[in-house]
Amino acid sequence: MKLIRDMSRKFKFSLLENNCTNPYQNFQIEENILKEPLNSDGILMLWQNTPCVVIGRFQEEALEINIDYLNGKNIPIIRRLTAGGTVYHDLGNLNVTFCKRKEDVLFSNYFLDEAKGIIGIVAKILKSFIAQDITVDERNSIYIEGKKISGSAATITNEKFFLHFSLLVNSDLEELNRIIKWKEEYPKESPNYIKSIRSPVANLIDFRKDLDMEKVKVLIKSAFKNHNLL
Repeated sequence: MKLIRDMSRKFKFSLLENNCTNPYQNFQIEENILKEPLNSDGILMLWQNTPCVVIGRFQEEALEINIDYLNGKNIPIIRRLTAGGTVYHDLGNLNVTFCKRKEDVLFSNYFLDEAKGIIGIVAKILKSFIAQDITVDERNSIYIEGKKISGSAATITNEKFFLHFSLLVNSDLEELNRIIKWKEEYPKESPNYIKSIRSPVANLIDFRKDLDMEKVKVLIKSAFKNHNLL
């Protein structure tokens, strides 16, 4: 997807490398980004959480995750402000938040296509570095060789375009598999719920062993710098 923005105008996004790993505080920071006026053209935030499960806005947690297991491990369950599916976060998972004014269109006036363009920026640099079969599906998830390494969700709120996505870098996939209910349990008639799409998952280090969290952060920053957004 090609940029359609006016290239004569230089965008300047603020980079926030958030070292907090408390999931409650981090999701509060995201809410504040949406509520407060932007002091630049936008914000790109990189962050990580200690183990937690993040539920989409319109999901039923009992049908998505093994709650008894989570309670036994004291792993918190947090409902985020966007829709989409359930994800597991730990310190091997890089989270990226991208927020800008709605009027500052980069790829498309339609917010899901705008999100696809931004996710495409990330997919492109991963492909150049990892040199594998990388695809972006209709839900703006990134796959390498058919395995999901990134999921995303986007919204338009307070005249802002807001996108966040996660990258599995070196996450505990065994724990993820214990937490997520891989067999769908939603009732046949459940129109008010958004169901997670179950997909096989992998870490980025499965495809390039020398990757670590800091290298992936450098890649993400480079991707946005290459498009004159940082």
